[in-house]
Parts: sequence; structure tokens; C-alpha cells
Amino acid sequence: MAITENAAAALLIVDDNEDNREILAARLAQLGYTNVAMASGGREALDRIERSPVDLVLLDVMMPGIGGIEVLETLRAKRRLASLPVIMVSAASEHDSVVRCIELGAEDYLSKPVNATMLRARVGATLEKKRLRDDARERMVELGHELAAARELQLGMVPLDHERDDSNVAMHFLLEPAEELGGDLCDFLFSDAETLWVGLGDVSGKGVAAAIFMARTWSVLRSLAGRTPRAALEESDPGRVLMATNRELCKANEKSMFCTVLLARLSLRTGVLEYANAGHLPPYLLRANGDVEMIVSARPALPVGAMLETTYESGSVTLQPGDGLFVYSDGITEATDVKGAQYGEARLAATLSEVGRMHGRALLDEVLGRVRERCRDAPQTDDITALVLRWDP
Repeated sequence: MAITENAAAALLIVDDNEDNREILAARLAQLGYTNVAMASGGREALDRIERSPVDLVLLDVMMPGIGGIEVLETLRAKRRLASLPVIMVSAASEHDSVVRCIELGAEDYLSKPVNATMLRARVGATLEKKRLRDDARERMVELGHELAAARELQLGMVPLDHERDDSNVAMHFLLEPAEELGGDLCDFLFSDAETLWVGLGDVSGKGVAAAIFMARTWSVLRSLAGRTPRAALEESDPGRVLMATNRELCKANEKSMFCTVLLARLSLRTGVLEYANAGHLPPYLLRANGDVEMIVSARPALPVGAMLETTYESGSVTLQPGDGLFVYSDGITEATDVKGAQYGEARLAATLSEVGRMHGRALLDEVLGRVRERCRDAPQTDDITALVLRWDP
């Protein structure tokens, strides 16, 4: 460590013997450590630490009143030792006490009489480790701010509920990321006045990489679906759109990330719903009379981005007035309680059978509430995402 850095470091010597304090301070001054304070006992040391910043404490083990062990116990109880290193200074006969101090969180120790070479090495090394920890802690705080801002931006990508008097379709959306950034996303797009595209996806992994891959996936999907002319709808069904998306995502994908996607296209005039499933959980058809039907694809397919030559086939169902669609991610069915039991497909199907006729926002709130109630004492481990679409011409 440079002399200028030594001079900036705030050190505190704690020893009940004045001669010991003065000798140690003089040796530190020879090493360039001039910002040195002294305390004659444990209580005075704790008061000084509370009053002013300290970078390193050189603490005598055996002192009358509050000794070195008691000082360490107090600092540990206040969780100060993570940011305030302590070097114990002990006589050779105090070996057991030094071991106890190390167990409590002391950084290092020096034996009396203090050797000048050992003093320089251990003080320098301890302050360098503190500097690195402080830098890392500061960077983590900055990263936390950046992730919080990124989370706000990602949540801003979730579409607002679509419910208008001049529209014959209503849509409601839910996204609850498990971490700062999630790997799920849902979206919709009117490619023309009579055609609606909706989709929900779940990227492998979590965090920043998953969020970026999801943004890339959705950018490609929106581009392919949105530029489709109405005259060529038969040439761009959801299966073909997923195949083109898969080819694009397989490029420059060194980390081998992939994304499950349920993509659907609804004719707002006829109620015909075409869909293709790229490795995603089967959605549910919510009939106006309360019946609930799982929409299972005849031929399961891999997620997009997984394998270049994957083909995706489209299926279709016809919605009747008042019918709806419920699409979700596995953050719902795989939510677990403290015993490790999952919410599960059967429980979700039973829930939808009970509440499937609810208004879309109320339905999503009810499903989320039941998942939370079931798993309330366990942490959320995956993104919870869902959308409800209701067609009523």
C-alpha cells in the first residue's frame, strides 16, 4: 500500500498500557500511518468507533473491564465486523483467547512484543482486503440500483390491460418476477383491424441474460407477426411464425438459451383461434358456461432457440361468444410450499373450474391469491406470469 494511502487510513489502537500504545503508534508512524487514535479500554474504544469512522482496530486481548473478547462480541452483535477489520494484539500466553477472537471474527493477530516486519505485513494486508471488500460492496449497491431500474423498465414492457367499449376482445396480464429481472414476458399485437396476436414465453434461466434473451425473442415475434399482410394470413400461421423465430434465435446463441412460447392468432370477426406451442405448458380454454378445457397440442415441439430444424404445427379452436383463453407460465404450477409440494396442474385446473367465468382481472387476482395462500411461507423461486383473453362480439 502506498504511503499516501497509509496516511489516509484511520487506525485505532486499544490497549490499557500507555507505553504499549505509544510504542505501537510510533512504529505505525514509521510506516506512514499517521491517522492513529488511541483508546485505553474497551468502553472507550466502542465509543470512538460509534463517533467516527475507523478503518482498522488493533485490539489488546486482556484489558480490565471490557476486554478484547467483549469488544469483539459487541461489534459482532452490531454486525460491524463485516466492514471493520480487527487485528488482535496478544501475549504468547494468551493463545486460547486469540483463537476465541478469531472465531468471533477478528481478521488477524500480532504477538507482543510486536515485530515491525509483521506489523507492516499484517496491517497492510488487512487494509488492502478491507479496501477490496469496500469496493465490492459499493459496486453491489450500484448494481442493485441498476437492476432496480432495469426491473422497472422490464415491468413497463408488460402490456396494459386491454378493455375498451369499442373492442370485442378483453385482455388482462400478470407478471410477478421472482428476482430483480425475470425471464417471462407476455404481449399482444393487432396486426390489422380483424387479427389479434397474443403470446406468453418463458426463457431458460433467470436474471439479466434471461431478460435480454426474452427481449430478443419478443422483438423477433412482434416483427414477424406485425408485418404480416392480411392477404397472406394462411402463409403466416403461428406455427410458421415460430419456425422463423426459432431460426433467428438459433443464430449467435453461444450460451444455448431457449424460450418456451405459446403463440396464438385470433380472428376478431369469426372467433377462430389458431395457436402453436413451442414447448410451453398447454393453455386452457374458458367456456362461457364455465367449462374448462386444456388445449393440448397433437405434436409436442421444442422451445425456440433450442434446435435449428424444429418444426411447429398450428392447431385451432373456435371461440363462442364469451369464451376465453388462459395462458400461464410454470411459476404458477411449480410454486412450492415449505414442504416442497407444488401448486400443480390439477389444483390450477380445479381453480379455473371455480373461477373461470370471472372478469379477467379478478380471475388473475384470484389465481395469484390462491398460489400465494398455498405457498405463503415459502420464497417465490420462479416468475409468475399469466394472461386472460375473453372474446365477445
